[in-house]
This record gives sequence, structure tokens and C-alpha cells, in this order.
Amino acid sequence: MVKKYHSALALRLGRNIAAFRRSAALKQEQLAELIEVEISTVSRYETGATLPSLVTLANLAKVLHCTMAELLAEKTPAHSPEAIRIEAVIEPLLPAERKMVIDVIETMVGFLRQQKAMHPRKH
Repeated sequence: MVKKYHSALALRLGRNIAAFRRSAALKQEQLAELIEVEISTVSRYETGATLPSLVTLANLAKVLHCTMAELLAEKTPAHSPEAIRIEAVIEPLLPAERKMVIDVIETMVGFLRQQKAMHPRKH
């Protein structure tokens, strides 16, 4: 009985981690780097093969800009308004064109993250 609950929890958490990661336009490799784990560990979290520790869960929530409760929620996270806009804009495009647009977005996000890392704002 405990194993069945653990399995359902792991699968739900994994789906939510993956959804929030995609909403943040992060690849598994990028998320792994940000939370200081191996890429294979992120993959195991997302497939429900393993559960993160509470400390790692807190780090995931911080990096993915959500709460721990949202990561554990039974409902899948709603798309952000920006994600909905992007979906609407690329919907009429051919698959290769969609990929090109996503590649450009990922490149821009990577550039902006580098700029942010090089010039952090002081609060």
C-alpha cells in the first residue's frame, strides 16, 4: 500500500517538475546544473523513478519559480500567459518552423541568463 502511494506521488511530482521545467524553457541539463544534480537524476525525478529530498524539492521550487505545494499538486500546472501566447503564435507554423522559433527562444533565454549572471542586479 505504501509503495502504491509512493509510486503515484512520484509520478505526479515528476509530471509537475517536467511541466514547470518546460514552462521555464529549461532543458533537463540546465535544470540539473541549477539544482546541482546529474542530468540522469532530473530524468529519474521526471519519470517518477525516484523522489527528491525535501531540500532538493525546495531548490526545485525556487529554480522553477513555484512553490513546493505546486510541485506536489494533483492538478498539472496551468500554462503561463506567455506560454499560451507562444503556442498561439506558432500554431499555424509547420513543425520545422515551430522548432526554429523554439530554438530562437531558447537561444535568447540562454543569452539573457548569461547576461544576468554576469551583471546581477543589486537589491
